[in-house]
Amino acid sequence: MCNRFSLTAELSDLTENFRIDRVHVPYLLRYNIAPTQQIPIIQQIGEERCLNQQRWGLMPYWGKNSINANVDTLGDRKYLRAMLTKKRCVVPCSGFYIWKQEGKSKSAWRVVHRKKSTFAMPALYDVWLDSEKNEFPMCTVITRGLSFETDQPLPVILDDESLELWLNPEETRIDVLQSMLQSLPDADFRSYPVTPFIENSSWETPDCIEEVHPSLALVKI
Repeated sequence: MCNRFSLTAELSDLTENFRIDRVHVPYLLRYNIAPTQQIPIIQQIGEERCLNQQRWGLMPYWGKNSINANVDTLGDRKYLRAMLTKKRCVVPCSGFYIWKQEGKSKSAWRVVHRKKSTFAMPALYDVWLDSEKNEFPMCTVITRGLSFETDQPLPVILDDESLELWLNPEETRIDVLQSMLQSLPDADFRSYPVTPFIENSSWETPDCIEEVHPSLALVKI
C-alpha cells in the first residue's frame, strides 16, 4: 500500500498551483506523513476551493484503517461508490515512499514526479460521528497498479483537467469519474534512495527527503 508521503511545497506555491481560495488549517511542511495522522487535503466547499485536513484512513465500521482504495473496487463496494459520487477531495503530494526488496534486506526510496514538484492524488472522504455527534473527517487515497517492480500500489495522479472535474461536486457520473483514474507510466517519475528511518512515523525531518547512497537505504528484515 501507499503508506508514506511528503508535502514540502511552500504554502504560497501550493495555493497558487492548486488555485486554493481559503486555508482553514495551519500549514506545515511535512516530510514523513503516515496513516492515521491528520493530513492536508483540498476540497470544494460551496464556491471556494479550500485547504483543509482529514484523518488518513477510513474508520471504523469496515474494520481496519483503509488508507488506500484500489480503483478497481470503487464501483463494486457500495460505500465507496457513494463517496465517489459525493465526497471527493485531493491530497497534495511532493513525493511518496516505497520499499524495494533486495534479498533479505529492503531499501527505502522516494518517488517524485519529473515535471510536477507537487501533484494531486485523488481521494475519497467520509465523516465519522462519535456518540456525542462530533465530526471526524477521514479520507483514503486512490491507487491503481503496482509501482517500480514492487508489490506496492501506485497512487493515481490527476492532470489539471481531471483535477477540475474531480473537485466539481456537480459531476456525479461514475463512468466519467473512473475514466480519469489512470495510473501514469513509471517513466514520468524519478526514484532515489532515502534513509530507512522513514519507517518510523515519528521521524519527521528534512533528512527524510534527502538522497543517500543506496547502501545507506538498506535495512535487514
